Amino acid sequence: MSVPHQSLFHRVSVLGLVCSLSACAISPQPLTEAEHRTRVEVDRAAIVNDQVAVTAPLTLPEAIARALKYNYDHRLAVMESVLQDRQLTVANFAMLPRLALNAGYTARDNDLASVSKDVYPIERDRETNYQTSNDRAHRFIDLTFTWNLLDFGVGYYQAKQQADRVLVARERRRKVVNNIVKEVSTAYWRAATAERLLPRIEPALAQAEKALAASGSIERDRLQPMIPVLEYRRNLLQMVGQLRRLHADMQVAKAQLAGLINAPTDAPLPIALAERGELPAPTALQESLPTLETVGLFYRPDLREEAYQARIDRNGVRKEMIRLLPGLSIIGSTNYDSNSYLLNRAWAEAGIRATYNLINLAAGPSIIDAAESQAEIGEWRRRALTIAALVQINVAYQQYVHAQQEFADARELNLVEERLLRAVRNATEAQAQSGFEHIRHQVAALTTQLERDRALTDLQTALANVFVSIGVDPYDGPIEGVELNDMSTAIATRLALWQKGRLPEAMVQAATAPAPTTDAQVSTGTPHDGAQDSVVAAR
Repeated sequence: MSVPHQSLFHRVSVLGLVCSLSACAISPQPLTEAEHRTRVEVDRAAIVNDQVAVTAPLTLPEAIARALKYNYDHRLAVMESVLQDRQLTVANFAMLPRLALNAGYTARDNDLASVSKDVYPIERDRETNYQTSNDRAHRFIDLTFTWNLLDFGVGYYQAKQQADRVLVARERRRKVVNNIVKEVSTAYWRAATAERLLPRIEPALAQAEKALAASGSIERDRLQPMIPVLEYRRNLLQMVGQLRRLHADMQVAKAQLAGLINAPTDAPLPIALAERGELPAPTALQESLPTLETVGLFYRPDLREEAYQARIDRNGVRKEMIRLLPGLSIIGSTNYDSNSYLLNRAWAEAGIRATYNLINLAAGPSIIDAAESQAEIGEWRRRALTIAALVQINVAYQQYVHAQQEFADARELNLVEERLLRAVRNATEAQAQSGFEHIRHQVAALTTQLERDRALTDLQTALANVFVSIGVDPYDGPIEGVELNDMSTAIATRLALWQKGRLPEAMVQAATAPAPTTDAQVSTGTPHDGAQDSVVAAR
């Protein structure tokens, strides 16, 4: 009767398993429209949460401070750095021994009984005697300590690699900061141009549109010869189109700046402006090009990142060498079992276990060769980045020199157009010139003023590119817990030095100081070494 019972039990078990697997099948469940609306409201509220509203005209240092404090690209870089810090904590714990607590309760519906058979050279009959040494139900608990020296060695080098990844994340954050500063600087000066020119563009546009409507009436009524009227109307249409494009460009500039500093796009964003005769044009760079190259190769975040990556790769080689060693485990435990048949229900154990993967004898050399090749690739990649860095620094320097000349030319041309506009205005009032000439020169003066301010924007952008290309930080202090005004003050101090074309003296000294040339220093792979190698390659 036991076999049919077992067969029925087997069928029921299979059926239960099939039903369980069917219940675990998951089908796609799209979010509802209400959930999407909730997401939109939550995201919008989170974007502007805990922000200081713009209540005064915005300066460039404050715009940069707001971008660093509220821009989500920078916040993402900060969170990635925090993640690497926390993973370092996890990697440090991985080096510790394992201490496992195991407890349980077991029960069965009959005794765990068995029969023993004595084996002798001559078999003899004996009576079958079933015996048991386990209670039907009993509790057990054990605390086991295990320390594998191989795992410790691998974990040690993994922790060193993770420590370098923390530093890599910080260098990537520096790169994000430099790019944000460059973008904010460009957007700010474009917005400043809009703030200066919009009050003049809108009246000029209204006057040009009024003249255009009047010329249309003259053309329809044929009050003047057709060809001069059409040429006049064509010129007016060209000027109106030019003014409208200028107006559109100016309107977009503030929206771009608001997006970079994470400000509400529908809120007013006043820009702090200097007086018209006091445009803040930077001076010529006071540092030589070779000094800029040396400082750039020392401070650039991408080169420092590669120097850390080289150290990560070298530790990867050592880690793979450790993996080829035999594993030696030290084991200790304390145990308890409530089984009443045991003489000693509590006991302690200790032991040593050695293991070795024999496949490593064949695969080990290939694994080490692959790790060494990875390290060698990193060295070549760093040298390639060094060449790219030198090119970028030289290009940024030449662009800045060219932007200075363009700004000087644009400023001089604007002065000439302003004098022409005053002369035409005086002639128009004396009826010696037509109203069209006044409108044309007014548009020309606006255009040259825009070109002058655009040249200034290009000059400021080129200056920012120079400092970004050499990796000089506009702000290197903490962000969380720091007031916005304090950040703005620190950034303003650094930007004032930039406007004078100077680098911080401490940075120049650190980058240009002679480095030791010992073999040990060359092989350490620290960020300082990476910069020094790059300088040697540049020379």
